[in-house]
Amino acid sequence: MNTRFLETFVWLSRLKSFNRTAERLHTSQPAISARIVTLEDLLGVPLYERQAKGFELTPAGRRIIERCEKIVALTNDLKQMVHDDDFLDRPLRVGSADIVTLTWLPAFLSRIQADLPKLNLELITDSGINLANALLADELDMAFMVEGLDESRIVNAPLCNYRVDWLCSSGRTDIPEGLTVKDLCDLPIIMPPADTAGYRWLCEYFKRHNPQFDPQAADGHRVQCGYSPATGVEMVARDLGIAAIPTLLARRHIDREEIRVLNVREAFPNWSVVACYKAPPTISSLFRIVEIAQEETKLFAEGIGEKDMWP
Repeated sequence: MNTRFLETFVWLSRLKSFNRTAERLHTSQPAISARIVTLEDLLGVPLYERQAKGFELTPAGRRIIERCEKIVALTNDLKQMVHDDDFLDRPLRVGSADIVTLTWLPAFLSRIQADLPKLNLELITDSGINLANALLADELDMAFMVEGLDESRIVNAPLCNYRVDWLCSSGRTDIPEGLTVKDLCDLPIIMPPADTAGYRWLCEYFKRHNPQFDPQAADGHRVQCGYSPATGVEMVARDLGIAAIPTLLARRHIDREEIRVLNVREAFPNWSVVACYKAPPTISSLFRIVEIAQEETKLFAEGIGEKDMWP
């Protein structure tokens, strides 16, 4: 039996008007009448008096109305349980890469508080490799990451893209304007740790344009350390080396002429940020969270002119 028929019967008994019931349920009066007739056919009895001057339930209608109200209430409770994360016995765990934390995450969190005020969200900021491991180990429900995960059970929902440039301290007057990847290899390069995705991206970039590149070469031109993108910007500003970093993070230093963008013939690939979660998701609000993230990244990008970041 379709619970929509029971809901219609409950509201009709309360409002005692086909017109007002149709307005309450956002449908037409003929649709309300058809639902009641169908319910009567299923039960085999009339539920309201056709000959009465006002609306009046039949004895059968009066006997079942209380039970119908309970069924409708239980159905609504069940729907709420499916879609309300307050029924989780723990917070919803969301991981965020540094690039997200330092750009549009504050606006995203404000939007979550406004749209999903009952959601208990626990935010974890960490490196990409740690976020990936936590997601695969079910220690996170979702992660905002660069590039995402190449796993059959992981959904990578696109969010935004960041422009990445080679940056150096403005004090490095010895670096010419026009460079090639081979030229970069003769400069001190700030490299992420060898077990990270950032290290792999750098090596792929160099080897694609300079097959002789050796990341382990002991030539004194590698500065390898664990750093967040924001730390990398500060290292560049202090002339510890050059680095490929999302330009948006260095924009203030660039505007103050403390850092400059190197003109390299072979552009560094953009960073694509995605929302990663396991499929199929066990928490329905994850879909809404992805929608909010997509909307907020678009608004953030529009606010900065979509020069250094875009949807």
